[in-house]
Amino acid sequence: MIDLLSRLLPVITLALSATATAQTTRASGNEPPHLEKEGWALRFHDEFDGTRLDTSKWSDHYYHGRTHANGELEYYSEHGYQVKDGILRLVAQPVPPEERSKTDDKPYTSGMIEGSGKFAQQYGWFEIRTQIPRGKGYWPAFWLLPAKHKWPPEIDILEILGHDPNTVYFTTHWRTDQNKHDQDGHRWKGPDFSAGFHTFAVDWEPGLIVWYVDGVEQARTEKGVPSEPMYIIANLAVGGDWPGKPDQMTRFPGYMDIDYIRVYQKK
Repeated sequence: MIDLLSRLLPVITLALSATATAQTTRASGNEPPHLEKEGWALRFHDEFDGTRLDTSKWSDHYYHGRTHANGELEYYSEHGYQVKDGILRLVAQPVPPEERSKTDDKPYTSGMIEGSGKFAQQYGWFEIRTQIPRGKGYWPAFWLLPAKHKWPPEIDILEILGHDPNTVYFTTHWRTDQNKHDQDGHRWKGPDFSAGFHTFAVDWEPGLIVWYVDGVEQARTEKGVPSEPMYIIANLAVGGDWPGKPDQMTRFPGYMDIDYIRVYQKK
């Protein structure tokens, strides 16, 4: 009996270990959910298969150009991303001083995608599965802007600062009756989002927005909820008024890896 147990013990241990690993993987969001979502109709998605960006769905820069405000230091280059093995990788890296005339004098290039003029939707479930970079100055985001190109409103589904990769920020922006900008921000401290893939989503309904991380509600608001079609942006900013500049500890290149982006409407 003892001899039998000694032979079975490695097998039992291996099985328990595999079960624990599978449970940990599911809990950490490392197992991607199915494309079908009960109670919802899929309206838009990109799984980033193939080797090229689908330009029928995305542009690799803002509709107004390849740079942005907020004191950001990046130039969104046509070479700022890679599509390989089912992953869209946004790549941030320094620009040699002698090359900065090609990047509007910005010291970094990076990558982004946006769907302006290609896809917009009013209300629904907007989801990304992504892994973000760690390091001061990195500012990955997944957000929505109005199709009519008049800001605000804005829905920030995720914003993370690279020097604090455990904290995700959720925000709505709107204009008050006095024509002033206002916002409602929330934060949630979770796992290290630079250590693996996680899903981030909003359920945007009339008068209500609910934010989810790995399928679990983490924040909600009834303030500044838009009621117009909006399009998608996913980007890896570098520097800016909020995250600050990269420092000597920031590793380059930095990567924001995106497994998929999916949009649903309630059936």
